[in-house]
Amino acid sequence: MFFHIDESGNTGNNLFDENQPRLSYGVISSTTNVDVLCKKEYKAIQRIIDDDLIHANVLGVKGLVEIAPLLIKIQKKIKFDFDYYFIEKLDYALVIFFDSVFDAGLNEAVKWDSYWTPLRYVLIHNLSSLFDEDLLREAWKLSIAKRIEKYENDIVTLLSEVKSRAKVSSLDERSKELIIDALNFGISKPLALDFGHPDQKIISPNAVGFQFVVASIARRTRKKGRKSISSIVVDRQHQFNKAQISTHYNLSRLSLGLNKSSAKERQMYLNNPLYTNFSPEEITHKGLTDRELTISKSADSIGLQIVDVYLWISNKVISGVQLPPDLLELWSLFGHRSLIDGISLKGMAERYQNFESNLPKIEDLTDEQIQLARKLVEKHREKVKSLT
Repeated sequence: MFFHIDESGNTGNNLFDENQPRLSYGVISSTTNVDVLCKKEYKAIQRIIDDDLIHANVLGVKGLVEIAPLLIKIQKKIKFDFDYYFIEKLDYALVIFFDSVFDAGLNEAVKWDSYWTPLRYVLIHNLSSLFDEDLLREAWKLSIAKRIEKYENDIVTLLSEVKSRAKVSSLDERSKELIIDALNFGISKPLALDFGHPDQKIISPNAVGFQFVVASIARRTRKKGRKSISSIVVDRQHQFNKAQISTHYNLSRLSLGLNKSSAKERQMYLNNPLYTNFSPEEITHKGLTDRELTISKSADSIGLQIVDVYLWISNKVISGVQLPPDLLELWSLFGHRSLIDGISLKGMAERYQNFESNLPKIEDLTDEQIQLARKLVEKHREKVKSLT
């Protein structure tokens, strides 16, 4: 298997550039090596564009239309699969705030199922109604602070503001209760929460988004029935390549560890409700090998230039931009072979809906089940009271 990976919309840890609201990754994969097999077509493209490098942003629609027949020829020859992953940056900032405050392992006022099941998506959605961009900026500043102990008072101020907004919001009373309980604990013990990070690059959308890329590498290798990966080529981008390498290494170690663990330990991991609707192979990244990433300049890889074009076209299509027929034809050849996934409020809502569809309806619950649920809620309420 051969993989080429590029990204678009990179603003690093600046999540508030209105011109780049989305970070996206493109992954092309194939069982043959485009860098070896398509030199003839590539040279023909270079002659047409009078340049050594195919760069979609530079060529624009007009330039891409001129080389579309050759790009189509390459796609038909190599039969790339293409996967597209994205992070809506403002939504990501909200998710990081949620993880910082509502981690049930740190915040004693948070119920386990509020954090470790798809119920988290409901809370994140409810939190979104309490935040504006200014508040998100403050939350993100604290999330990436290197020495968080210096910002204890800032955490209290942030949580107090969110709490005041929650109190007067139109959220239902149970949602208010869950949110305010968590915030009260944080206000009383701000440094017990998970704000701050010693390595800002690891928490960046670039590094987190690369987790989707690693999952894609495993899935495509698994789907093709291959036992090895020939190369994984990533576009050189000095600021975050190290974080991408670390992400890939850590997930490959996790996959290896899960495969070597006992059946009981593996089942405990696989049965987490957050993984509802995921296959065991997806959760364990079956198919992932310890093949190291190759960081390369676009000029040195035809595949990197192809994925740049595919990513550019996909961003246009997803944004609703009308493209000319030649580019839509190219899109049709790889688009139907694509998987699209990412981090966004819309995506989290869809995940929750899929989870909810598998739950029994309230009217189908027995009196005993309803009473048990109420007892668990009251038990947690007593626990929260004991914290004050």
